[in-house]
Amino acid sequence: MLPEKVTIDFVLLADFAQTVNGKLTVVGAGWNILNAVEYPHQLPFGIGLGFLVPWAETNKKHAFTFVIHQSEGMELAKGGGEFEVGRGAGIPSGMTQRVVIAVSGQVQVPESGTYEIIVAAAEDEKRAIFEAMPAKR
Repeated sequence: MLPEKVTIDFVLLADFAQTVNGKLTVVGAGWNILNAVEYPHQLPFGIGLGFLVPWAETNKKHAFTFVIHQSEGMELAKGGGEFEVGRGAGIPSGMTQRVVIAVSGQVQVPESGTYEIIVAAAEDEKRAIFEAMPAKR
């Protein structure tokens, strides 16, 4: 069944992410364990996001937000933005379209533990979780 509202298709945690011409490029995607020799640790990251936009929601602006925090609550970073997709020539009537967005930056991970990236758009929410662990010396 096709979605009636904007939904989050995927959230990928990566080392780097970028979008060019509607395509998402990610490097080092899908990890969920951070091994650092010591904490706090400066972590470069990328987040690849995919949103599904149903036909009735095209040609409208849609907002998204993300937050990175410790599972215990300490917020490390947050942000967001807007996206809009039109009904391009030749697209079949009623087609759901995917919009891809990349977020890249750095965040300081203060200590070992569990961390979450929560992405929200419209009434949908998805999470990516990673565990920060001490690396063996």
